[in-house]
Amino acid sequence: MTVHYLLNCYNMKILVKQVEEEGGQYNVNIQSDNNPLSFGNTLYTASSKEKAIRVADQLCTFYSMARMSGYHLHGKAFCKPEVDEIPAEYVLMRDRSKDELHAMLTHS
Repeated sequence: MTVHYLLNCYNMKILVKQVEEEGGQYNVNIQSDNNPLSFGNTLYTASSKEKAIRVADQLCTFYSMARMSGYHLHGKAFCKPEVDEIPAEYVLMRDRSKDELHAMLTHS
């Protein structure tokens, strides 16, 4: 496993890791600063490093917006009491503008 990108985001680290034993795919993981020895939670898998890095940047943007809106990441979904959860895969499955990301938080 090779780490190609590391991004400090809020109180988390977002990593792009290439997993050679899985055909060289690139996993976008999120890891708590409170548990730096864990491998983190894989939220997205991409076939190219460039796509994985774009997804990691988008994840950081959305994660920061979500935290400011009262959401927290629980497993693989963004959760807030009395609001439908937002699956991380749904957020990351395509490139989205900041306005689109914000709309996901306000229209849930």
